[in-house]
Parts: sequence; C-alpha cells; structure tokens
Amino acid sequence: MRRHLVLVLIILLIQLVFPGIVVFADENHGADYSVHPILPDNQREGRSFFDLRVEPGTKQTLQIQINNFSDQEQTYFINVNTAQTNGNIVIDYGQNELPEESIIQQPICALVDYPKEAVIPGNKAGVVTLEVQAPDTSFDGILLGGIQVKKDFSAEKEESNQPFFSEYAYVVGLMMSANDKEVVPDLKLNEVRSEVITNNAGVVAVLENPQPINIKGVTVEATVHSKGQEEPIMTRKIENGGIAPESVFAMPIYHGEAGNTKPLESGDYQLLVEAQDETGQKWLLTKDFTITKEQANSVNHEVFTVENNTNSLLYIIIGALAAVLLVGGFYVYRRGKKFRRR
Repeated sequence: MRRHLVLVLIILLIQLVFPGIVVFADENHGADYSVHPILPDNQREGRSFFDLRVEPGTKQTLQIQINNFSDQEQTYFINVNTAQTNGNIVIDYGQNELPEESIIQQPICALVDYPKEAVIPGNKAGVVTLEVQAPDTSFDGILLGGIQVKKDFSAEKEESNQPFFSEYAYVVGLMMSANDKEVVPDLKLNEVRSEVITNNAGVVAVLENPQPINIKGVTVEATVHSKGQEEPIMTRKIENGGIAPESVFAMPIYHGEAGNTKPLESGDYQLLVEAQDETGQKWLLTKDFTITKEQANSVNHEVFTVENNTNSLLYIIIGALAAVLLVGGFYVYRRGKKFRRR
C-alpha cells in the first residue's frame, strides 16, 4: 500500500511540473496499467502528447493505447477535459466540467466524440478511438485540454477496507492550433473577496487570462495591505506556475499560515498582485476592497467557532460525573469520620 501511494504521488508530481506529458508505468513499478498516444501525421514535432495543426471544419481520428498489466479484465473510464487553472496556479487537466464563470469560447471537450469507458482483458492492450472536430472557422492561439483515463478502482476500494484508498489517473495532453499567429497573454484582476479557504480564514483574488494562449513559468506574488499602510497583513507567492488559456481562477491568500490562520478584521484594504512569466512579461494589478463586519464575522464564525452538540453533551456528562464523585467522596469522608469516633 505504501509503495502504491509513493507511485501515485510521483505520477501527480510529474503531471504538475510537466502538464500534458504522458506518464508511463508498468507492472514492475506497482501500477497495473499505462496509457500513451498513437501520434498522427499532423502531429507537431518534438511533442509526446497530441499537438495538432488543424484545418477549420475538418474531422480527425485520434487513438490512445491502454495497457492492462493485471491478470484480470479491467474497466477504464475516459474523459476529455478542457484545461483550467487551479488556485495554486497550475494548469489542471483533470476537471470534467467547466466552472460557471468560464470564459472559454471553444472548449476542447465539446469538439471530441469518444467512448466513456473501455474494457480490456487481462495482460492485453486496447486501442481507444476518438473523433475530433476542428472549429468551423479559423482561430488564433491554442485550444488546450487532456484525455483522462482512470481505472475503475471500485472493487479494489471495497476489498481494501481502508479509510483512505489511493487512486490515480493518466492524462494525455491534447492541443490544437490553426496558425502560427502570435498571441500575447494577458492577466486581469476581477475581484477580491473574503472567504473560508478549506477551514482557513483569508481572501481570494479572482484572476483571468482572457487570451487563447497559456502563460508559462509565471511567478505571482500577492499582498494585502490595510488601506494607507505599507506593511502587508497577508502575503502569498507562487513560482513557476502555469495559467491555462481563457481561464478564470481564484487564488487563495491566507491570513497567516495555512492551517494556523488568524481571524479576519473588518476594514478597507488594497490587494497588490505582481506577476511575471518566463518571457519577462510583467503585470502589476491592484484593487481596493472592503471586508464588512458581517463578512468578517461570517468567516470567523465558521473557521474559529466550534458548535458541537456532541461536545456539549459530553461536557454535561463529565460535569454530572464530577458532581457524583464529589458527593460520593464527601459521603465516604463523613462515614469514615463517624467510624473513627466510635
């Protein structure tokens, strides 16, 4: 189990650092399946994932190979996902649905027809076919996503009888372009709001890349100041991040250290975001915002106030037992005193 978990963490780390690159594994490393693309003729050179130059309105067949290293027949679930950006400034290829605030004009998930699952016999390889429809009109920049393949772990999970069970998936990058026209990325600061961040107090900065191109090797540093004060009260810095094309994302900024945050205070604040990508392009974004007393109380109440009926009942029981012991002890003391007098 520990060896399996280590493998999963390695796979996830590679996917975060090198998004779009296929992770190979075999039975000798503890994983019982692997996935790789069968690259077509219009594949751009030097890529290990699907990087396609397409003509508007054309259709194309893509194939991926799934290798089942186990002795048993296995079911694999397949999803084509549009690239998004998560709060840690990492391009995420594993989200099956677009968020409500999505601004992407042509999500790649809507351009691919594919089977939702594949069944492959033990110790065999299977080929899955996907049909890609290029947009009807020419487009600049890129369309970016990933083909996610995940084994059905339900039987293993049930047999393990463990409170925590490790699952993993493979993602084959899928990128389409129609021309070589240069697209300059952009970064906007849309909103700042107070929020409970996984049981931590802080604010989130809602950022947006409106352009159909990804931002690579980006460093983002965010600081929150009380209005008119130079010393920041909240800071967060992320280095070597990645931002997906036409994506909107919320970057959390903790009030203190994550896991040990401090209560929010109402007042007027300013958020300063400084960003720079690997080409040297820079952004300086600011936004004034207010945390009302009601907003601060709402966050603080959820993060720092514990209301638990079970604990209240426990305290009542402990108090009752203490009272019984006190009365009982007093009774024994009085009886012992009377006995000594006799």
